[in-house]
Amino acid sequence: MTDPWGISGPDFVVLYIVLLGAMLLVRLVVSRLAGARALRADQARPGPPPTVYQLAYLAGGPDRAADAAVAALVDRGRLRVNSSKQVSQAGIRPSEPLEQAVFDVAKLTTTTSAIRAHVRGSAAMRALEDSLDRQGLLSSTAALRQARTFGVVLQLALLVLGVARLVNGMSLGRPVGILVFLVLVAAVLTVVAAVRRTKTGARQPSAAGHRVLGQARAAASGPVPAGMLAGGVLLGGAAAAVALGGWAMYPDEEISAALMPPAASFGGGGSSGSSCSSGSSCSSGSSCGSSCGGGGCGG
Repeated sequence: MTDPWGISGPDFVVLYIVLLGAMLLVRLVVSRLAGARALRADQARPGPPPTVYQLAYLAGGPDRAADAAVAALVDRGRLRVNSSKQVSQAGIRPSEPLEQAVFDVAKLTTTTSAIRAHVRGSAAMRALEDSLDRQGLLSSTAALRQARTFGVVLQLALLVLGVARLVNGMSLGRPVGILVFLVLVAAVLTVVAAVRRTKTGARQPSAAGHRVLGQARAAASGPVPAGMLAGGVLLGGAAAAVALGGWAMYPDEEISAALMPPAASFGGGGSSGSSCSSGSSCSSGSSCGSSCGGGGCGG
């Protein structure tokens, strides 16, 4: 009996498995190369010094930019934070777009994590990202999208090959159980590749963006030379401290602890907002039971 396409069923199954593995390897290599090329892109365009929120985005993405806006508003008394780590409005609405987005979210008492989630996809955050993109400070998404499109095309071609062989084998009455499974695997991989193509993930700083951020951090940690990028106005105050270093750098430790999202907490004991000082009472105006007697807050 003549084998279809000049290759036996078992041999085609082995070949198809090899092709599936090779396809995954090729997609991985192409994606890594495209990502590296996008990050190396150095097309910074002349423009004004970056704002504190642009620096925050380069340092930590949309969440850091939102944190910096919260820090600025708390520092200026436009927002307040209570002992339960709830943020609420306390002054007039600001004029800066990202600050407006944060202020509007805080109309109802909320948390830093909730503010991040709401502001992350806001028009103000998209405008901030677009401004960085226009200045060439973010990695290019075009190279990564092209690489993923290439991967989808290859994956689809392999799926079509498997379906064609499957149909041919079924028409000849050959056993195709293993091939059916492999074709289903190829179909799933094709769908996953197509979905990934539509998602670029968080934008990373380009080579130019890393250089700008490095200059800002160097200026913030020492004397600012005349005409230095990101001058004293950008590098001073609570917003700049949070922009470049996160909530741990907020000048007020008590406010910093209250505003810091609880993602990095460990274990059940310890302090989530209050701590014992020297063994008698706890900070933030509360005590551990009747006293802290012996060695720290219980529970």
